[in-house]
Amino acid sequence: MKSEHGAYLELAIDAQDEQKKLKAQNMKTIKKENDRKQSVNMQFWHSMKEIIFMIACAAIAIYTLIHFAG
Repeated sequence: MKSEHGAYLELAIDAQDEQKKLKAQNMKTIKKENDRKQSVNMQFWHSMKEIIFMIACAAIAIYTLIHFAG
């Protein structure tokens, strides 16, 4: 009876260790994915900032041409 109980405890401990390893691996994967998403997000907003700046400059130039040409 004790040997069956000991074997059961050993299997339970092995399963817990495996779950801890999987959890650690999942946490690493989640962190990498979050870092990648943040990088993509930063690139997107940097591009948007450049586009908005160009549109604003073009609008100022067009306004200036219309205002002072007439």
